[in-house]
Amino acid sequence: MDRVPLMKEIVDHYSGPDRVTAKQQQEELERVAKTVPVSAPKSVKQFTDRAVLSLQSNPGWGFDKKCQFMDKLVREVSQHYT
Repeated sequence: MDRVPLMKEIVDHYSGPDRVTAKQQQEELERVAKTVPVSAPKSVKQFTDRAVLSLQSNPGWGFDKKCQFMDKLVREVSQHYT
């Protein structure tokens, strides 16, 4: 276990510091999607779920753009259904 810091240093050197894994991306997108208001129609919730799936399977967008999109989607929905 004393080699773990060395492994992290090697990974950071080659992939960049503090890379976000696919699992972390998925968890964050799902967490944001769950913040859709309860009062939103079922169709809006289904659209949000489909948007999460589309973003997860689109490697062309960076994680920051995916988060911006989901934040904006949830913000717009929240303004209309709260």
